[in-house]
Amino acid sequence: MKKAVLALVASLFLVACSNEDDLSTYEEYGVLEETIEIAQYEPKVETDNDGNRVILFYEGERVAYKSVYVKDERHLKVISTDDEAPLYNDTL
Repeated sequence: MKKAVLALVASLFLVACSNEDDLSTYEEYGVLEETIEIAQYEPKVETDNDGNRVILFYEGERVAYKSVYVKDERHLKVISTDDEAPLYNDTL
């Protein structure tokens, strides 16, 4: 019984973790996919609340890109940590 409960808890934990990184469910996904090569980076949802969502895209230990989506205004900004100007800064 203990093994079954442990397996269930571990499965739920893995499902919860994997859903966070499924960016395709987010409104801004299409623009992110066109702007950066998402498959090359490890995304981490830094913030996701009623007002905004911040996603960091890691290349190893370094943050290569950052996206900030303001939900009420449907405004997205995609920033490269190497460039000064945003790669995308507009309303969806």
